[in-house]
Amino acid sequence: RKPARVQSPRSLPRVVPRSMSPAEIEELLAGGARYDPATLPTLEGYLEEQLKQGTYDLDANLAILKLYLLFPDEAKVDVMESILLKALLAFPAADFSLCMYQIAEKYHQGLGEVVRLAQQLEMAKFKAFWKMAADTEILKKATGWQDSVRNFIAGVVTATYRSVRANELTDLLNMDAGQLEKFAKARNWTKSKEDAGVLIVSNASFEHKPVKPKEPMHMSLDQYRSLVSAAVYAKRPCRHGGLLPAGATAAAEASAAGRAEGSNIAAG
Repeated sequence: RKPARVQSPRSLPRVVPRSMSPAEIEELLAGGARYDPATLPTLEGYLEEQLKQGTYDLDANLAILKLYLLFPDEAKVDVMESILLKALLAFPAADFSLCMYQIAEKYHQGLGEVVRLAQQLEMAKFKAFWKMAADTEILKKATGWQDSVRNFIAGVVTATYRSVRANELTDLLNMDAGQLEKFAKARNWTKSKEDAGVLIVSNASFEHKPVKPKEPMHMSLDQYRSLVSAAVYAKRPCRHGGLLPAGATAAAEASAAGRAEGSNIAAG
């Protein structure tokens, strides 16, 4: 009779853990479990929840990438891609670059699609991004990705322009006129009074504001006297050598002269 084959720890099936709340994940990572590969199934499952529910936890995702660096045999390119996708949707935060630094270079080629999408957003090539997005499947993994990208683009537009033509905005945001009207209302964008086809996206003024000069200080006569006296005595030479300190009086000068005369007598 042949002995039963014993499975190695690596070949044993992993038990899918229960869903954990963000607070439980934070507590899990607070201890030594952050560097324990046994926590990977829990963290990877938590990433899937982020994709489905539209939530985001950068710290948990970075913990996955760190474990992949420490335990290369556990690395999964599709999980890395999902992490980068969530980081892309967090623009303008620098999360995408932060995550890329935690991924070994040998995996970069396999992540080219999500990297190219991020480059279009970083370079503000929004029309090119939407064209590329139409031909990719990875974005469909993330619930609400269109809203996240549009909010980022709207932020860039608001920070750059005061007013933009509506037809240009529909191209930048990849939406029709009806969607743009609702979107503009939610962001308090208003139509220009001079041209109904133009939306005012920022009320900030780019005009130079003149600086109001400060009013001159009014000093009393006593204050002037004190100021002049201090200036005079600060530079006034003493008859027996050296400079008298600021605010020195005639009595102080006489005292200094007396000490100098006493010294001469003692020396004689």
